[in-house]
Amino acid sequence: MHAPFFDTHAHLTDPRFDADRGAVLERCAQAGVTRVIEVADSPQDWPRALALARSRPAAVRAALGLHPCHAGLCDETLLPRLRRHAALPEVAAIGEIGLDYARSAVPRAVQIDALRRLLGACRQWNKPAVIHCRDAYPDLRRLVAEAFGAPPSGRRFWGVVHCFSGTPDDAVFFAGLGFALGADGPLTYPRNDALREAFRRAGPRAAVLETDSPYLPPQSCRGRRNEPANLPEIAASLASTWAMTVEETADITTRNGLELFGLS
Repeated sequence: MHAPFFDTHAHLTDPRFDADRGAVLERCAQAGVTRVIEVADSPQDWPRALALARSRPAAVRAALGLHPCHAGLCDETLLPRLRRHAALPEVAAIGEIGLDYARSAVPRAVQIDALRRLLGACRQWNKPAVIHCRDAYPDLRRLVAEAFGAPPSGRRFWGVVHCFSGTPDDAVFFAGLGFALGADGPLTYPRNDALREAFRRAGPRAAVLETDSPYLPPQSCRGRRNEPANLPEIAASLASTWAMTVEETADITTRNGLELFGLS
């Protein structure tokens, strides 16, 4: 039996799991995935993520945030609401938040303003940030450096760049500033040599495993719904990248995830 795996980013309250959520969680446990961070990226989704975390307190914690597709909702009422929720024991992080220049219809200036405010909140509330970035790495580098400036003291991570898809230089930049890098299904795709090189250069101490379920299935199940039980396939790709065993990869990425989210 491998060391336990930690899926640090999933969306199990997505309607695509409504018919068989219990079975999905059972397969998750059978695959050795003992912890999951359930991510709710709009206020209407926060209650479902909290309910799932409360129903499985030993295995699930929640991250509550505002996806860049919803950045226009970041008004004067949102941050006080989010702060109240962030104080709950089930909530391990703020996210996902970030920038999406590929798919979000929200103007870039609005996304940037929302992210700047949310990163400031993460710093003020001492909560890790779960950051989404698509086709926006130069602006994300600028905003993260502005908000955090240097690696944290007293802990290893400010947060995580979820489903990291930047360059090797981006990987080194964020890891050096105190951010974990999320390794997801795309790491297993045959043509993603540059992504594997990014994780090789950033090194094992910077990586956490994610499925982003139901999105981004790994190579063996492309075109189908993703779920946490597929996490070992991503771990195997990462292990090959680092010339490590899957057991070693599970151990280090799980320890990274526990430190990232302040879990014992």
